[in-house]
Amino acid sequence: MPEPRRTPFPVAALDWMAGNDPRRVLDLGSGRGRFARMLADAGHQVFCVDRSTERIFRLTATMQSRLHLVAQAESLPYADQQFDVVTSAESLHKFAPGLVAAEIARVLRPGGVVSVLYNTRDDTVPWVKKLAKILQYVDPDAMRGAYGQDSVHALADSPYFVDLEQKNFRNWVPIDRAGLIDMVSRRPVTAQLDEPDRHRLLDEVGSLYDSYARGPEPLLLPFQTSCWRAVVDHQQLAPPADDDSGLEIPLTF
Repeated sequence: MPEPRRTPFPVAALDWMAGNDPRRVLDLGSGRGRFARMLADAGHQVFCVDRSTERIFRLTATMQSRLHLVAQAESLPYADQQFDVVTSAESLHKFAPGLVAAEIARVLRPGGVVSVLYNTRDDTVPWVKKLAKILQYVDPDAMRGAYGQDSVHALADSPYFVDLEQKNFRNWVPIDRAGLIDMVSRRPVTAQLDEPDRHRLLDEVGSLYDSYARGPEPLLLPFQTSCWRAVVDHQQLAPPADDDSGLEIPLTF
């Protein structure tokens, strides 16, 4: 039996966040669209929102869909109660917590769910520990674990959501030699190094890879995927603009 295809995020995590049945899903801060594409491949109707025009253009092309918009998550261009699920994969910390919570609640249908995901590395694996030491020689803050998952506290404190749950999943992501060197070279601190120091750092990373890799198989980056989900509660939201149930005061002239 062939080995299951590895994905950027565990399939089990995606099912837990969005459900097994096809849903209408809004993905916030979609970025390169790795999570959004997995949602679409699972049969969900996926609408992507990102601040970057370039990213949305690419997503429209790669996902062959025109459901994606350039917009701010704090001011969503959708009518009320349009989605079954709103997802945020490694992006919630980029938004203003009070504003985005209200907007997510507004666009969710009754009983709808907001689901958040963050990947965190397991730095106890020997080769990953050595990689951290190499990077921390030039950048003391490298691989220190500031992943952004603390932003989930805003959901827990929000009046718009109830029944917050968390579940963790293990995921091993393959990375080849070129991919590891590229990952390190794209770090801002690496780009700022003098050319000799930059080459020295990347050569050391390549040597680390060579000392642990076995044959054609890539090394595996160990991740823990932490997921949260909560159910929307519309009771605290302001009534829609066209709601005529409010108090009416007749005026006499």
